[in-house]
Amino acid sequence: MQKGLIVGAIGLALSGALIGSVALAQNDPIAARKDNRKQAGAQMKAIKGIIDAKGPASGVVPAAAKLKELSEAFPAFFPAGSDKGETKALPVLWTDKPGFTAANKAEGTAIDALAVAAGSGDMTKIGEAFGNAAKACGACHEKFRAK
Repeated sequence: MQKGLIVGAIGLALSGALIGSVALAQNDPIAARKDNRKQAGAQMKAIKGIIDAKGPASGVVPAAAKLKELSEAFPAFFPAGSDKGETKALPVLWTDKPGFTAANKAEGTAIDALAVAAGSGDMTKIGEAFGNAAKACGACHEKFRAK
């Protein structure tokens, strides 16, 4: 019974964060994408901490779910005209939308694999999947983000 309440609370919190991000994106897409990536970075740090501590694997499950949610929302934060202002997004992002979409899809696929590994409870698999997710994030940064 208590597990159901915890899962429900996590779902409600994630829904609230997503709604807040969507509202922010409508008003300031640059701020929304910065917030999205800040949240993604926090999830990656949390997962890395679990890996370094050698568990528990169960802690990776909600972090991977949040990463997936953030990844799916991210492309919407780059509407036309949001290339001006305080952004590190490179112009190629707007001229190569198919490439950006593919990079985001690769990130999502890597996060899915991380979630599967987390569900297995095998810390070695989680470490490998985390490395692949980090590489997918980095690949997008190399092409679409200024250093």
